[in-house]
Amino acid sequence: MTVAKPNLTVNTNTNANTSAIEEWGKRYGLFAAIFVGLAIWAMPTPETMSLTQHKLLAIFGGAVVAWITIGINFAVSTFFVVTLLYFWVGNPEGKVDKVGQLIRSADFAVGGFASASLWLLVTGFVLSIAMTKSGVAKRLALQMMRVLGRTPAGAIYASMLANFIIAPLTPSNTARTAAMLPIVEGIAEAYKAKSGQSNFGKALMLASTFTSNITGSAFLTGTIPNPVAIGMIAAAAGASIYTTWSYWALAALPTNIIILAITGWLLLKLYPSEVKALPGGVEYIKKELLSMGPMSGREKRAILYFVLALALWSTDALHKFNSTMVAFFVSMLIFTPRIGVLDWKETEKSLPWELFVYFGGVLTLSDALMKTKAFEWIIKALLGVLGLKSVAMMPLLIILIGFSIFSHVIWSTTTAMTGVMIPIYIGLAKTLGFDVVTFVMPLAIMMAYALFLPFNTMGNIIMFGAGYYTVTEQLKSSIVLGLIIWGLWIVTAFTWWKWIGLL
Repeated sequence: MTVAKPNLTVNTNTNANTSAIEEWGKRYGLFAAIFVGLAIWAMPTPETMSLTQHKLLAIFGGAVVAWITIGINFAVSTFFVVTLLYFWVGNPEGKVDKVGQLIRSADFAVGGFASASLWLLVTGFVLSIAMTKSGVAKRLALQMMRVLGRTPAGAIYASMLANFIIAPLTPSNTARTAAMLPIVEGIAEAYKAKSGQSNFGKALMLASTFTSNITGSAFLTGTIPNPVAIGMIAAAAGASIYTTWSYWALAALPTNIIILAITGWLLLKLYPSEVKALPGGVEYIKKELLSMGPMSGREKRAILYFVLALALWSTDALHKFNSTMVAFFVSMLIFTPRIGVLDWKETEKSLPWELFVYFGGVLTLSDALMKTKAFEWIIKALLGVLGLKSVAMMPLLIILIGFSIFSHVIWSTTTAMTGVMIPIYIGLAKTLGFDVVTFVMPLAIMMAYALFLPFNTMGNIIMFGAGYYTVTEQLKSSIVLGLIIWGLWIVTAFTWWKWIGLL
């Protein structure tokens, strides 16, 4: 039985509108970004704002427009940011030398590239590539199906479980979804689900779309924005047990497991399966496993390193080894001749260097905005205008959790959203006198929920391209799911997060 090749060019009005928006962004986004940056700089500098703060806010405003419109490549935006930080801003205090020349610090302009969070992304991708290149990820998904996939509900939960298991070592929603797509398409074909017609096909594919986002929230290494957000939090409040891999899992994993269970149930209720059992049993799964042959030594070593990384990450609060250094250690084993899984040439083309460069720039700019308290100035001014200087933390946090979940609908990437929103949330916490970790970490956990439309993340686009569900069907089910997720996190805030000392 062959697996249908995914059709990534599904034609819908929303796709046409999205393409038109993207085309506008590519054509005019850079000009719009420059215009916004210059417009902010042209405004009179308030008496209570420093010149350095004004410069940084102008850079940030232009960068946000560039990231939203994708007017330039994400990596290229970093070159703009770093250049402006060095030549125009110079240093956090705006210091000048004896003759009045601006003192320029290279460390200030590229500081984010030394962040451990950035290198956790690089080494995390090495582990992910080892899992996929060795075939372990595919074999795992097929084994889940062989055990659980005899009924529609079992098949859906099997695909979700496979996604969940590989999530800690796949710091990319896109990579994880791409790895799962041929598996779930094979499941759909085994169930004779017709693209665009089958309720089972809709539930299965939507479950895969949503699961990639939900599992991204569950683990620090589950999606790229998570370590970046933690890096910003650590830069603002200092590294602590709260910024470890194990504490993120402690805070995020239990509720996300409940969310996953409810997601499968909800989709089967919204789209009741027209088939009750797998036609012909599990022959498709057996054929696929047979074609893979017995487990190779390469796969066994990949599993060993997978377990080793998980064991060290999940116990980092005990042994105090930094999560990034653990990833470096396991990556070293993966690349070591004879006992390894990969060679460098096999890996370098699969590493998303664009995102690494982009996040180095995001971390650098965020750190500069924090050091100069530029965001604090803006937020204080806004709170004064709105009369919210004495707002209580818990009601505001609950509102912002919902805002963070549903505002994904306007973003085309969780990476850009994180780069924009986390510094704002940190600034808000500092301005209102809230503990940065207590206030911002819950909001960082929400950065992965890009559930609503295909263009909200590349993973969504990949699964939508298979053609099993429409934009309307995704939006309808995601709104219901989003409300459930918001409600569950409110309950978590008043129970679990209090019990573990986060709130």
